[in-house]
Amino acid sequence: GILVADVSGHGTPAAVLMAITHSLAHTQPGVHCPPAVMLTRLNEQLARHYTSRTTTFVTAFYGIFDPRTLRLTYALAGHPPPRLKRCADGSVAILSGTAGLPLGVVENEQYHDATHELQRGDQIVFYTDGITEAFGPGHEMFGTERLDRVLEDCSVNATSLMDAVLRAVAEFTNDRPPDDDRTCLIAKVT
Repeated sequence: GILVADVSGHGTPAAVLMAITHSLAHTQPGVHCPPAVMLTRLNEQLARHYTSRTTTFVTAFYGIFDPRTLRLTYALAGHPPPRLKRCADGSVAILSGTAGLPLGVVENEQYHDATHELQRGDQIVFYTDGITEAFGPGHEMFGTERLDRVLEDCSVNATSLMDAVLRAVAEFTNDRPPDDDRTCLIAKVT
């Protein structure tokens, strides 16, 4: 399973909400719980008990990868969709599936699973908006096009690719301290 989430806002309130989200996610059923079911349950708990009186919310991607079938089943809750670089043909795809509202906004939101067939050699970047919304000197954002260009090198391992993404963002921003958290997870199908 792969869970990437991002809380709106900054500081202690956001950190506490992320800790609550992390804790709730780990109390959900195991691998037999489809991603959409898990996000729906998380959303119900967050909306009912933690975010109903605030403007705070959590964006999330949750996916389950089956290494036998190379199938990724996932659901999105207002989170930036992962980028998929298919090294076999050089194409880039967006794993957007059926995106729902961020967690904690509407208690009865229903999330839906999407499935994507992966291939050996595929590279997937899971990230928070702190990567693509990093500002350069001219107040231009890093964006998904620059992220996709970093993915072009299919010869490197996942760690080197993650380093390349973070290095590209740092160079683009002239090493300015980030305005938002920058989370990046790379998966390479081998």
